[in-house]
Amino acid sequence: AYGGSIYTSSDSGATWTERTTAGSRNWRSIASSNDGSKLAAVAYGGSIYTSSDSGATWTEQTTAGSRYWSSIASSSDGSKLAAAVAYGGSIYTSSDSGATWTEQTAAGSRNWYSIASSSDGSKLAAVVSGGNIYTASMEGPATATVTMSSLPAGNKDATAAPAIAGASLSATSMTC
Repeated sequence: AYGGSIYTSSDSGATWTERTTAGSRNWRSIASSNDGSKLAAVAYGGSIYTSSDSGATWTEQTTAGSRYWSSIASSSDGSKLAAAVAYGGSIYTSSDSGATWTEQTAAGSRNWYSIASSSDGSKLAAVVSGGNIYTASMEGPATATVTMSSLPAGNKDATAAPAIAGASLSATSMTC
């Protein structure tokens, strides 16, 4: 409730429990893990709050700062979160259930109104008030490691130099 409490239901909305431990704030949006155990909520002109016990207790996540939060989204396991800020704000993401946050500067400063996440948290969609819908892929870099001794030699008689015979080569790229 804007200017009030957070309420949760464990019976599809038949009954509701007021969660006073979150405090009375200008709640703007809430997101849930699939099983309802992990919750994340944003307070307009305040902070992001998370719960890992279905809303019984709440933790203020101060690393993202106090902002005009407008919306928050969650992956199905609750580990990946994305939050939007109104009035020339940014998109912020977390991959550790809200403990730390990263500003996604590539999204630009806009009047972000709402945000949604795919179940694995790798895809985001956000809308700007009076504007466009934006999509993003949050997939991390692909990494492959190859042992040097398994690489084919250019010459059938060539062997790996002793200095690199036991080494491995790691390559990281944003695309496969």
